[in-house]
Amino acid sequence: MKVRAGVLVAALLAIAILTMTAQAPTPVVERITNHFGRTTRVSLFSNHVVIVAIHSDTEDFVHQATLSFDEYMVYLQGLEQCAREIGNEPVTSDVQSRDSTTELILHVGPDAPRIIKYSPLASLKLPAGKIASMMDDIQVRALAALPGELEIKQWAPEIGDCVELRRGGEACVTAVGDEGTIVMTQKDSSVSFTLAEENRVEVVLRVIEPEP
Repeated sequence: MKVRAGVLVAALLAIAILTMTAQAPTPVVERITNHFGRTTRVSLFSNHVVIVAIHSDTEDFVHQATLSFDEYMVYLQGLEQCAREIGNEPVTSDVQSRDSTTELILHVGPDAPRIIKYSPLASLKLPAGKIASMMDDIQVRALAALPGELEIKQWAPEIGDCVELRRGGEACVTAVGDEGTIVMTQKDSSVSFTLAEENRVEVVLRVIEPEP
């Protein structure tokens, strides 16, 4: 029986992902941009986590988001393909820009890890340009994530857990359903509400650590 190349590649990627996620997360692709003293580092890891770290004399903070399996697969397949096609000269015209540099680190592809350095004003060949566009998308995805989104997604609610709500106030878990649904009661009004698992990040800002 013949197997289509695309199906085979997808299957091999899925196996690779399962292997990687069973171990410690490893970087898939990173981009470091320095622009007049402001450094922005965008990183995609094998556990689907995107981290954007921004540092300057006046800024020092981190944004992060977790991609769904399907989102991650789209980026991974695109990065794998472009890394194979990128060639020896991904930059066609590297116009220098004072105090501005970009460093792309590919942890996928035949020559991984591969470091490509260029100016933000440089012209890139199509494969490298596609990678740059994917990195832009990944950065926007992380910056748009709600504060504390990753922690809330990893939270395993138990009766008695208390949280701070995004709209203000606090609430505590009074019941946990089999499907991940939880019942919570607001502290200030004793009003109870039911919260589905997929809606937690929109309602819960953070889990309040119990006092020792």
